[in-house]
Amino acid sequence: MNIDIHLDGAWHPCAEIDLRDAAKPHRYGPMTLRYDADYALRSLHAKDLRAVSVRSPVDLAVHTFAAWPSFLIDLVPQGAARKRLERASPVGLTDWELLERGAVNPVGNLRVRPPHASVPRAHPGFALEEMTKRGDAFVDYADDVGATVAGATDTQGEAPKFWVAQDGHGRWHPDGGQLGTNVRRYALLKFPVPEAGARAVDILRHEAAYQKVALAMNVRVTPVLPEFIDGALLIPRFDRRMGSAGEIRLGVESVYSITGVLDSARASLRHDQVLIELHKCSTHFAEEVLEYFRRDVLNLALGNRDNHGRNTAILKDTDGSIRLAPVFDLGPAYLDARAIVRVIRWDGERGGAIDWTEVVANLETRFEDVELEPPDLTRIADELRAFGKQLAALPQTMRNCGVDESIVDARRDNIDMLIRSLIDVRAP
Repeated sequence: MNIDIHLDGAWHPCAEIDLRDAAKPHRYGPMTLRYDADYALRSLHAKDLRAVSVRSPVDLAVHTFAAWPSFLIDLVPQGAARKRLERASPVGLTDWELLERGAVNPVGNLRVRPPHASVPRAHPGFALEEMTKRGDAFVDYADDVGATVAGATDTQGEAPKFWVAQDGHGRWHPDGGQLGTNVRRYALLKFPVPEAGARAVDILRHEAAYQKVALAMNVRVTPVLPEFIDGALLIPRFDRRMGSAGEIRLGVESVYSITGVLDSARASLRHDQVLIELHKCSTHFAEEVLEYFRRDVLNLALGNRDNHGRNTAILKDTDGSIRLAPVFDLGPAYLDARAIVRVIRWDGERGGAIDWTEVVANLETRFEDVELEPPDLTRIADELRAFGKQLAALPQTMRNCGVDESIVDARRDNIDMLIRSLIDVRAP
């Protein structure tokens, strides 16, 4: 199977992956990875957006893996997207087949090379209202061009998501990866998840409000914030933009990818492990570690329990920088009827309470265990204390950003508890 990479406005042959055992076409089967020789010579040793993963820098070797390299799992359709492909097949699909069929237009700048070149089709586009109301013409066309992220209907409780782009005339187009029009902006159109229960619409609506809160609390967000429109959330994409030479696609890897997790149900991941891998790959770790702490404290304060490893990612930009991507999927997950639980935790986190001084001290030990220089623990402690003081104004900030009073009231005790736990944090 061939992997392409998007650089300098075009797709390029990048790498080839092969199953070593055809009887094991799943993520735990053995695999080889080799970069295209011509490509490798142009980008030798790169681990930024020119590499398939920060865990697999560009080289000329043939790499053998006992199980799939974790970046591939970012490309395999998950959840509802997987169900949609499986329903379209008369027989069950293996992970290999899902990768082959469902990774031609993923997030980031990688894709599985499609079997046939896609020719852009002329289309007049849609009005925003046609998209948010899920008009039949829009849904059918989006599915036809491969712009459906997670199912085209609400069948089996699925919440559809669509890649979309706005042209220079203000019309919207489903984005299957080969738009033949000048693009003003790229976005993800997201609808409520029915399984979330009676508060599904409230949860989605508050993703927009929570992004405003994040901006006010000095957490990294997209330059243009998401908008809640007619029951749908229009989310600007941070991995796509237009440049003077055309479309620019940035590299994206989830936390699961950079930590090597293949199956989150089988793996237990902790925050110190994430920070160790972030230290290895990020270009501005001293700042990224502070950003990471701010995000997690804000998750705790706002009740965003949905902190699994695909809800945080790194962004690999054209200048060679590797940083945390803008925060996404930030919402009041505590309202979700599925009883979502916090997945990634700290050492020192017990029964909902966190000893932040212990967290900072344990971070030093964990980094020394893997022979890495620990981050500046004094600076982290100072940042946590300062952020704790900021939390005193968080309830009013939430109101100012459009958060419902019932949610502000519900989070007050947690915010107060966080303030008390952060105010005396010290470095060892």
